[in-house]
Amino acid sequence: MSEEVVSQPLEHTAALVALACLPGVGPGSLRRWVQAQNATEAWELASSGRASKDEVLALSLQRNLTTNHKITEAARHIDPLALLERHRTLGIGVHILGTAGYPQRLAHDPSPPAVLFSNGDISALDAPMVAIVGTRNATRLGCDTAARLAGELSMAGVSVASGLALGIDGAAHSALVWANANGQPPAAPPSAPHDGQLGNGVDEGSDGGPGGGLASGIGRPVAVVAAGLDCRYPRAHRRLHDQIVERGVVLSEVPLGMGPSKWRFPARNRILAGLADALVVVESRSSGGSMLTVAEALRRDRPILAVPGHPTSPSSAGTLDLICDGATPLRDVEDVLVAIGMGGSSSRPLHERSSSDGEDLLGESQDEVASELLGVLAAGALTLSEVLSRVDSDRGLVAQALLELELSGKIVATGSWYELSTGAARASSRGARR
Repeated sequence: MSEEVVSQPLEHTAALVALACLPGVGPGSLRRWVQAQNATEAWELASSGRASKDEVLALSLQRNLTTNHKITEAARHIDPLALLERHRTLGIGVHILGTAGYPQRLAHDPSPPAVLFSNGDISALDAPMVAIVGTRNATRLGCDTAARLAGELSMAGVSVASGLALGIDGAAHSALVWANANGQPPAAPPSAPHDGQLGNGVDEGSDGGPGGGLASGIGRPVAVVAAGLDCRYPRAHRRLHDQIVERGVVLSEVPLGMGPSKWRFPARNRILAGLADALVVVESRSSGGSMLTVAEALRRDRPILAVPGHPTSPSSAGTLDLICDGATPLRDVEDVLVAIGMGGSSSRPLHERSSSDGEDLLGESQDEVASELLGVLAAGALTLSEVLSRVDSDRGLVAQALLELELSGKIVATGSWYELSTGAARASSRGARR
């Protein structure tokens, strides 16, 4: 697509929105029409039963993605200008690739959405942005970690993007909504809003915090969904969807009136990766939507950070795989800020961090857990289960501290056994003699 910013005739924009509703039409098809500037002609052919005369639609027909009859039937129920007007009446922004107002974060993406719909304040995309993703079947610890991280990022002026799914996405978004309503991160991670409530019991009708409205200088929530913006999906997050519209922005490349389709979720993930300056994976299995988002982020050369979890937890299998493959282990919000160029060096070992660096995301000082682990291992090598039985801390936090100690060379892991490294063992022995 040319970098030149152009204006589009109303008919061309309306035709693109209408074409996006047709079966067999995806992001690639829409980009080709934008590039060729022939969406109006394509719509005329589609709506008159001559879809095969258009090169883009003909390709969909050849690939058996749809039929000429299905295209004609779908088009028969669509009035392009009326559909475009419906978007504008409901306050939905319609952004065409290559035109003024299209988000710069996506303008030079390798596979940008040709048509992007927005509900809320599109300027939320102007701030530094981090995407937080993870499993829908998250643990309570995972949700708490996502919420705490999102809240701390918001206070640093970083917007947070996610997919509005259950689990990790919802936890992160709820914390952003809370921070924007109250001017501070939640003292305890909020639950996702439901039926008239904002997390932690703030009524939907209230202004949500001192001064009401948006808190100045705080990062805002950005949601990217896989359905039309009139479709509150998942239903459990319909109130959260509305709160994000009030305090941030919800984005989609799907026109109004269209529900989610299975193939749209991976397509949505590429937009998340394109928007973000860095991607954080909180909890994930070894495969699934989060890993697809990671692949898209790697394609765009975005930094990947992963929260270490318990080695035997299925919810941590994906994040541990990522760390083994070179992703940055995420210890606290400072690691994320460093990754996006907003913090100092994160190369300091864990034991050298000062108290001003803050506590670990999981709520307990990593120094305390690391010290306890070193003391336990001073007696000799232990299996993971033995370590967990002797250290009175959260299992996820223990696993994270074990990884940190191994990376810093203080302990050695062999299979499921852990022991002090030679240098650490000598230091421990000297301390015991004193």
